[in-house]
Amino acid sequence: MINAVVVQLGPLFTLAEVKEHLRVDSDDEDAVIEGYMDAAVMALLAHCNAAFVPPGKEAIFKVAGLQTVAFMYEPEGREGRGEGLPPSAQRLINPFRNLRV
Repeated sequence: MINAVVVQLGPLFTLAEVKEHLRVDSDDEDAVIEGYMDAAVMALLAHCNAAFVPPGKEAIFKVAGLQTVAFMYEPEGREGRGEGLPPSAQRLINPFRNLRV
């Protein structure tokens, strides 16, 4: 699972945390949610041009990741109408972007 971006500390978030955030009680969509979890982490890191979450910034990336999973999980995200990261997640992680010149 790609979610283990903070190698020394463990995954950015767990399936249980994401399901609580999404208010999902059943296990029916666990595989779908796990796919969104991986995609969200990859999207956050790609947005920042980073290979890992900056040390000490795990909480910020966790919130941005939860927002991104929720964005992907909603009907607009599933249908491809919501592209990229949600603006709220972008605002959280923009200070950590490594811009290429």
